[in-house]
Amino acid sequence: METTITTDTIVKISKSPYLTRKNLELILGSNRRTLDYRIMALIKGGLLTRIKPGVYISSEYMKQQTDKEKYLEYLGCILKQPSYVSLRYALSKYNLIPESIFDITYVTTKKTNRFDTPVKSFVYSNITEKLFFGFSAVSFGNKIVNFALPYKALFDLFYYARLADKEDTRNFLLTSRINWKNLDRGNKNQLKKILANSDLSKMKRVLIILQEEKLI
Repeated sequence: METTITTDTIVKISKSPYLTRKNLELILGSNRRTLDYRIMALIKGGLLTRIKPGVYISSEYMKQQTDKEKYLEYLGCILKQPSYVSLRYALSKYNLIPESIFDITYVTTKKTNRFDTPVKSFVYSNITEKLFFGFSAVSFGNKIVNFALPYKALFDLFYYARLADKEDTRNFLLTSRINWKNLDRGNKNQLKKILANSDLSKMKRVLIILQEEKLI
């Protein structure tokens, strides 16, 4: 089977931030065999990138983005819904940890998993619905990126840490290189509040030690 990738096809697929198989049916045709072949041709031609089964992005659309990082953050929110950017990636963006984090890390009410793609790795950690809060909707053009507020990104970090006892907790908090000076008073107060109201004993230990060390 032969196919020609027309300019019109390239223009059509480059108009959307992401494309599902249903979207591509409207552009490439609904015959399953033909559609599969044309999708593979676009991927081999470097015009389309498979992000996960049934979801693709246009290479041309990505080239057009002036803020590629924000676009990828948005894409990760779309790949698993609901979700928000959090944990070490968010902490790095807030200058609360010194490291640059290359994978984009998310919290979701859906199952824990990751998508390793040619453009970025998207990592998702499951959380209970009652703790799915503490993020804001950040505008990105006419799109939205759900991004954890600083206090919630820290809470999430502690939530997933393996803190067996007080010694483990203290060691983690004192070696995690969190820059507490970059956390303002409002976020410190919010962190205190959700740690105190948590039903988890390890989170209450975190609060006690943070207060003993005069970090919040």
